[in-house]
Amino acid sequence: MGQCCCSPCKRLLPSSMIEFSGTAAAEAIMNEESLLENNIPQVHSINPEMSAPSIRVANDLGNEVKGYGLALTDVSVEQESCYWEWRVRTGGNPTVTVMVGVSNRRNSKFYEILASSSVPPEQHGTKFMCTASDLKDGDVIGIVVQQSELPMIQLYVNGEIEDGLQVTRFRGTVYPSIYLPQKGSNNDVSATFLYREEQYVHGPPGPQFHPLIAERSLM
Repeated sequence: MGQCCCSPCKRLLPSSMIEFSGTAAAEAIMNEESLLENNIPQVHSINPEMSAPSIRVANDLGNEVKGYGLALTDVSVEQESCYWEWRVRTGGNPTVTVMVGVSNRRNSKFYEILASSSVPPEQHGTKFMCTASDLKDGDVIGIVVQQSELPMIQLYVNGEIEDGLQVTRFRGTVYPSIYLPQKGSNNDVSATFLYREEQYVHGPPGPQFHPLIAERSLM
């Protein structure tokens, strides 16, 4: 159901890029488990300042996005392994195609340059994203991230793993992201960012994949 737009060679990374020091890894895991055990609420949303001007936040919770173009959330991916979902609404279209994954930080200057570029907009800022096609209304895309193993990102659709929908690796600080198509005159395609366990429709494939935790909470 679609293909990954990022196709780096699937080879082992240098150990310096994927290994964590024992102390740092242990501390990160302990902090993460402590936050989860204490049920510290995490509140995340779509970040309009990092998203395309044609994107709009569609609900009071700030986690539903409409319009078209690239949308980024306000929480960076800092954990060793984590999971989140996007629930897609087709806006009356039989099926839609979206891109999901992660993207580096963006700003208004990025979109100004994009507007004057001859390169299709779906090829800007989507290097670490995959294309999920033929999605029906209400379909749910699950994103699994594991930073010390390959592939670093694996997609699931309605709880089922999608072979080929994966990103081998990513670099830098990244944020959960989605690219909505410009489809129809009303652009009513929308997606909801589901990042807490009680919001999940399907949930992660294993207990090691925790909900997203903001960087400041891990400190």
